[in-house]
Amino acid sequence: MKITEEIKISDNGFVFNSNTGDSFNLNPLGLELIKKIAEDKDFEIIRDEILERYDVDDLTIEKDYYEFYALLKHHQIIATGNPLDFK
Repeated sequence: MKITEEIKISDNGFVFNSNTGDSFNLNPLGLELIKKIAEDKDFEIIRDEILERYDVDDLTIEKDYYEFYALLKHHQIIATGNPLDFK
Protein backbone atom coordinates (compact mmCIF):
# COMPACT_ATOMS: atom_id res chain seq x y z
CA MET A 1 0.00 0.00 0.00
CA LYS A 2 1.28 3.41 -0.85
CA ILE A 3 1.92 6.00 1.82
CA THR A 4 0.77 9.30 0.32
CA GLU A 5 3.45 11.81 -0.68
CA GLU A 6 2.22 14.33 1.89
CA ILE A 7 3.10 11.98 4.75
CA LYS A 8 6.41 12.30 6.54
CA ILE A 9 7.42 9.65 9.08
CA SER A 10 10.37 10.15 11.42
CA ASP A 11 12.50 7.34 12.79
CA ASN A 12 11.04 7.89 16.27
CA GLY A 13 7.41 7.43 15.10
CA PHE A 14 6.25 11.00 14.49
CA VAL A 15 3.87 11.11 11.52
CA PHE A 16 2.93 14.40 9.85
CA ASN A 17 0.38 14.86 7.07
CA SER A 18 1.23 18.14 5.34
CA ASN A 19 -2.02 17.96 3.36
CA THR A 20 -4.27 18.04 6.44
CA GLY A 21 -1.89 19.41 9.08
CA ASP A 22 -2.55 16.36 11.27
CA SER A 23 0.26 14.80 13.26
CA PHE A 24 0.48 11.55 15.19
CA ASN A 25 2.92 9.72 17.41
CA LEU A 26 3.27 5.99 16.85
CA ASN A 27 4.54 3.51 19.39
CA PRO A 28 7.36 1.19 18.23
CA LEU A 29 4.93 -1.48 17.00
CA GLY A 30 2.85 1.10 15.13
CA LEU A 31 6.01 2.39 13.46
CA GLU A 32 7.00 -1.15 12.53
CA LEU A 33 3.53 -1.82 11.10
CA ILE A 34 3.40 1.36 9.02
CA LYS A 35 6.82 0.58 7.55
CA LYS A 36 5.70 -2.95 6.64
CA ILE A 37 2.50 -1.60 5.09
CA ALA A 38 4.56 0.95 3.13
CA GLU A 39 6.71 -1.93 1.84
CA ASP A 40 3.47 -3.37 0.40
CA LYS A 41 3.71 -6.56 2.46
CA ASP A 42 0.60 -8.72 2.60
CA PHE A 43 -1.15 -9.15 5.94
CA GLU A 44 -0.10 -12.80 6.16
CA ILE A 45 3.58 -11.87 5.92
CA ILE A 46 3.20 -9.06 8.45
CA ARG A 47 1.32 -11.39 10.81
CA ASP A 48 4.03 -14.04 10.61
CA GLU A 49 6.79 -11.48 11.24
CA ILE A 50 4.93 -10.05 14.25
CA LEU A 51 4.27 -13.55 15.64
CA GLU A 52 8.01 -14.27 15.48
CA ARG A 53 8.97 -11.09 17.32
CA TYR A 54 6.23 -10.62 19.92
CA ASP A 55 4.37 -12.75 22.44
CA VAL A 56 0.90 -12.28 20.97
CA ASP A 57 -1.78 -14.52 19.52
CA ASP A 58 -2.96 -14.60 15.93
CA LEU A 59 -6.43 -13.21 16.64
CA THR A 60 -5.06 -10.16 18.47
CA ILE A 61 -2.67 -9.38 15.62
CA GLU A 62 -5.46 -9.60 13.06
CA LYS A 63 -7.82 -7.38 15.07
CA ASP A 64 -5.17 -4.77 15.86
CA TYR A 65 -3.80 -4.75 12.31
CA TYR A 66 -7.17 -4.06 10.68
CA GLU A 67 -8.07 -1.41 13.26
CA PHE A 68 -4.70 0.29 12.64
CA TYR A 69 -5.12 -0.01 8.88
CA ALA A 70 -8.59 1.57 9.06
CA LEU A 71 -7.16 4.47 11.07
CA LEU A 72 -4.44 5.01 8.48
CA LYS A 73 -7.07 5.15 5.74
CA HIS A 74 -9.33 7.43 7.78
CA HIS A 75 -6.51 9.91 8.39
CA GLN A 76 -5.47 9.80 4.71
CA ILE A 77 -2.06 8.36 5.48
CA ILE A 78 -2.36 5.58 2.93
CA ALA A 79 -3.78 5.91 -0.54
CA THR A 80 -6.22 3.31 -1.75
CA GLY A 81 -8.40 3.13 -4.81
CA ASN A 82 -11.23 1.24 -3.16
CA PRO A 83 -12.32 2.41 0.32
CA LEU A 84 -13.28 -1.18 1.18
CA ASP A 85 -9.85 -2.52 0.22
CA PHE A 86 -8.11 -4.01 3.28
CA LYS A 87 -5.17 -5.45 1.41
